[in-house]
Amino acid sequence: METTETPSYYVYRIDASDVLSFVSPEWVHFAQSNEAPELTEANVVGKPIWDFITGEVARTLYGSLFSNLRSRRGEMAIPFRCDAPSAVRHMTLTLRSMNGRAIECEGRLDRIEPREPVAILSRGVARSQDSIPICSLCRRMAIFEEWLEVRAAIVRKRLFNAMSLPRLEETVCPECKCVGG
Repeated sequence: METTETPSYYVYRIDASDVLSFVSPEWVHFAQSNEAPELTEANVVGKPIWDFITGEVARTLYGSLFSNLRSRRGEMAIPFRCDAPSAVRHMTLTLRSMNGRAIECEGRLDRIEPREPVAILSRGVARSQDSIPICSLCRRMAIFEEWLEVRAAIVRKRLFNAMSLPRLEETVCPECKCVGG
């Protein structure tokens, strides 16, 4: 169950092989307070980051970002959304190059907007075999080839009374694809 106490930042690191080498206590708290109690330090450190990024398009984007950062060094900041069923979270992910081609990733909460809960974003709801593309960065959903905010997508797709909800298929919308370019 989501709690209202969300850390304002978290940190994780990946090594040169894209394996998680560190997660901060705030990262663990963030995961556990957002319906992901299985994401403990023991269950993620030592595993490839790709085990936790779903969707081929999203993986390609992050692969491009990591490669770009490793070749030019420094840091880059990416605005993104990390919505919960009852909150719109505007965040920034700052990627920093480290020694040996490792990368530190810091997620910062910029602002949070409470909203009436939307079940489609909950991990604990019954899912059908259908799927809806959702952008990993802006959290808009593709409905009939149009990228819509969650509430508008629910209305357009008539999901408000559905017995089971479609799976969310992580991808990157055309507008957000330019981030990795």
